[in-house]
Amino acid sequence: MPRYLLLLLCLLPQRLLADSLDGHYLATLDGQPSEIHLRSQGQHVSGDYIEGASLRLRISGQFDGQLLEAQISDPQSSQLIANMNATYANGMLNSHIVARSPHSGAILERKVLFHRQRVGTTAQANQISSPARDPALIGTWVHEAAFNGNPAEPVRQMILQLRSDGSMSQWQRSMAGGGATDNLTPDELLFSGLWQSRNGLLEMQLNSQTRYQPAAYYRLSGQQLITESNTSLLTWRRHTE
Repeated sequence: MPRYLLLLLCLLPQRLLADSLDGHYLATLDGQPSEIHLRSQGQHVSGDYIEGASLRLRISGQFDGQLLEAQISDPQSSQLIANMNATYANGMLNSHIVARSPHSGAILERKVLFHRQRVGTTAQANQISSPARDPALIGTWVHEAAFNGNPAEPVRQMILQLRSDGSMSQWQRSMAGGGATDNLTPDELLFSGLWQSRNGLLEMQLNSQTRYQPAAYYRLSGQQLITESNTSLLTWRRHTE
């Protein structure tokens, strides 16, 4: 029995790596829908990179539990097309892709955030003409963060407004610290556009974009909205007049 237990413990880390990374990821790159399908065996990763309706490439690389180092190549000629380094956290791949043009030799770099699709989410679901919107998200949400972590210092407020017609906007301002409500700076619009939600994922389409893109996973707790991406965990309170 101890021999089999030891074998199981040796295989367990590899199995956990596979379970954490395997899946179907979506993003929008240069206005084109992009997909990554990943499969793991131990630290070795293989899969497909799909962009638009015609480009399908092969992915091969290594994953150590946090960092994915991979090569993207042509499946027919095996010619290297691009290198991709990505950090994985919470079902998201924060990716840096570097490609070299085979004709001009010019280097093209892109940073893109891929979100893993949850079970039951398909490409067909993403094409629904009437966007789904969680009614509990509709309203104005405020996130506050003290400068330098000192409550007595000025506070930066971010205000997110999600409207029932699908429009949205976010702006920021500085407030006096110590519980004061005086504005130190005028409201500054950060971005505006459209929003939708599905399966606990908040998606936004900014005015400069043509497609919805994943913004953050979310959950509601009373009058608080908690958003989580691979770079931040923010708590918002519902603003009431």
